[in-house]
Amino acid sequence: MNTSTFNALIKGVAAVAIANAGWVLSGSDPNTWEFAGSAVAALVALEASTEFRNRRALKSQAAQN
Repeated sequence: MNTSTFNALIKGVAAVAIANAGWVLSGSDPNTWEFAGSAVAALVALEASTEFRNRRALKSQAAQN
């Protein structure tokens, strides 16, 4: 398993955990589509935050040079 596959797997597991925590905290019982939708939304949020962090690091690195 290469690094990018492993990272994608970890992000997927994290997204499902985040979605599950959200449903547990709200106290409701989601159907399959609601849970899948919230897991996808969590994955999109994780990807966006990773992209933002990478972009910020690149800007910081460019400013130092």
